[in-house]
Amino acid sequence: MARAGGRIVVDTYAVMADLLGQVPRTALGYLEDLRRGKVVGLIHCLIVFELAYHWRRGRLPFYDELDLLEFVSTYFRVVTLDPELAASSARIKVVGDRLLRESGDQSLSGRRLSAADAATIAIAKRLGIPVLSGDKDLTYVAEQLGVKVIW
Repeated sequence: MARAGGRIVVDTYAVMADLLGQVPRTALGYLEDLRRGKVVGLIHCLIVFELAYHWRRGRLPFYDELDLLEFVSTYFRVVTLDPELAASSARIKVVGDRLLRESGDQSLSGRRLSAADAATIAIAKRLGIPVLSGDKDLTYVAEQLGVKVIW
């Protein structure tokens, strides 16, 4: 489990898996700590965008947009993507795309890192904290860049 007062960056994949009851045991304890306030879950505006997009596509169980926004504000702290973080995210995307292409893993080599995943990694690097994710692309790139991924 995460220690009291800790922080963790949570990606879209983890939030959706939690909402849909598809989180593995390795991540469940962290999400429970987050719900209980023992851990601060950090997300950014692109994750809010992705959650809203998936809700509008009928993939997430929110009643309306207000319900989604209340969920976000209840369980997460939204990190602002300032200019330096945006530039760092772009750098991570370029490097990440190259890492995926050169991975030697056929399931990764044709993939590209999303802007949201690049921003998630940039936040984790800046703050020196782990990411909670089951996203294979994000996990591979983050670990290659020295960011711990829990899942």
